[in-house]
Order: sequence, then C-alpha cells, then structure tokens
Amino acid sequence: MFYSEIRSESKSFSTLEVGSGEPVLFLHGFPDNFKTFTQILEPISRSGYHCVAPAMRGYEPNTISHWSKLHINDLMVDVLNWMESRNWEKVHLVGHNWGAIVAYACGIYYPSRFASITSIGVPLLKNYQEILLWAPQQSVYSWYLLLFQIPLFAELTVRSNDFGLVDYLWKEWSPDLNANQEHIAEIKSTFQNPGVLSSALAYYRNLNDILTDSGRESLLAIIDAVVGSPTQMLYGLNDGCFHRNLFEQIVKEGDFSRGLRKRGYDHCGHFLHWEKPDEIIQDIIFWLAKHKI
Repeated sequence: MFYSEIRSESKSFSTLEVGSGEPVLFLHGFPDNFKTFTQILEPISRSGYHCVAPAMRGYEPNTISHWSKLHINDLMVDVLNWMESRNWEKVHLVGHNWGAIVAYACGIYYPSRFASITSIGVPLLKNYQEILLWAPQQSVYSWYLLLFQIPLFAELTVRSNDFGLVDYLWKEWSPDLNANQEHIAEIKSTFQNPGVLSSALAYYRNLNDILTDSGRESLLAIIDAVVGSPTQMLYGLNDGCFHRNLFEQIVKEGDFSRGLRKRGYDHCGHFLHWEKPDEIIQDIIFWLAKHKI
C-alpha cells in the first residue's frame, strides 16, 4: 500500500493505493478522511483490483475551494477528472457517507462510466418526502444538519473540546463500535488544517443552494434520480445517522435501472467498514466480480 496523488484540473489530491487490475475508487465521507478505507483496501486488491482512495475536495489545504465549487455535481466532476488523469474509461465506485452520495450522482449522470456502485451507510435520498411516514425519528437523527448551516458557530462547535463532536458522531452513529482512536486522531488532524473544516461543512450547506446552476443541478439529481449503474447498498440496522427504514421502505428498486442489491447488517451502525470489515470486503468483492469492466 502506498501514498500517491491524482489530479482534477489544476489540483492534486492525495491518494492511498494498492494492487493492480480493474480500478476501484473509494470515496470517503464526514467526519472522516481518505484513510478510513485502510483496512479493507488490500484484501480487496488481492482479488485483482487497483484500489484507490482519494482525499475528497476540500479535505486538504491544497484542494480547498470556494463554497460554490463544493456541490454534489462538483464532487462528481472530480471523479470524472480523476478518471481522465489516469486514462480510466470505466471504474467501480465504493462510497461511504458523502462518498455514497457522490457515487449515486455519478451513476445518475454518467452510468456508462461506472461498472458498479457500492454505497455504504447512505440511501438514495430521492423519496425523502416519505420520511414522516416510515421513519419520523429521522428528523431527530438529522439534528446536526441544522447546526452545520450556521457559519462560524458550527465551526466553533465542532472544534470545541478537542473536536469532541467527531467522537460524539462516531459513537452516536455506530453505538456498538469501539472506534479506532488512532484514526479518530487522524480525522481531527485533518480538520485542524486551515479551511478544511469549513470546506467539509460546505457540503452540507450547499444542500440548500438553489441560487447557483451547480446547486440546482445537484438537487435535481436527488429529486429526479434514476441510478443507471448496478448498485449495491450496504447499511447497518442500528445506524444512528440514517434509520433502517430509509433503506428498507423508502428506497425503491425502480430507481435503479440496472439492478439494486440491499444488505442490512445486524448489530451494526453507520461505519460498517470498521465494524464488520471482513463481511464488507466479501460483499464488495462479490459485487465487483459480478460486474466486471
């Protein structure tokens, strides 16, 4: 396993890479960083895959961008640019948290470029209007969305008590996980870099943006979405970030034109790849092998 970089336009993004064969991009979320996939990359690569986990836009000082360049569609364009920089015509995507949202967008807009998608911990958010019926408690689960909309106050809150909110969210979202403290320290170190925390929070703030073209297109991708790449959706039945009913009742198979496989993990929360890495590895390898490039 080695560190390298991958380019999107004029910016270089750090990567963690291992293996050779069909390319698989691993996209991380919040509160996290690209090293979150460390323990699953090498076992997957041994099945004949080039596993690449890039740092998402804004998670390094050299990729910090204006908030208007941090919409879902902007992050999707980074994926396409990464592919161009490596001369990859087609790749597999594995996304956790925000990485899953970006992976869905890729499968909506450019399905022929993505041989398969594995999302971890996040449902397709198309039918969100059904939440009050199937998962009214989700409004409580999503309290942090309101906090993150408040500039400066949100940053101060996240930074307080040695980034105590990072510890809290990992525990709240994966109650049964004894989080790896070395990785938690790495996440906090990531957010200590100037501008990185505000960039990461801009992902959430831009969910409400209807004033820019990129904002409207990103929202449209959620509201009027059909994912055209074969999709596997892995989720924890004890997830404190997204209630299980969002996966089991609100997600519609008709919104996945090339097929949907869902698997819920018992006694497992949001950070599945840390809680049950061996099973996650096997599910990912199964889906990759089923949809060869």
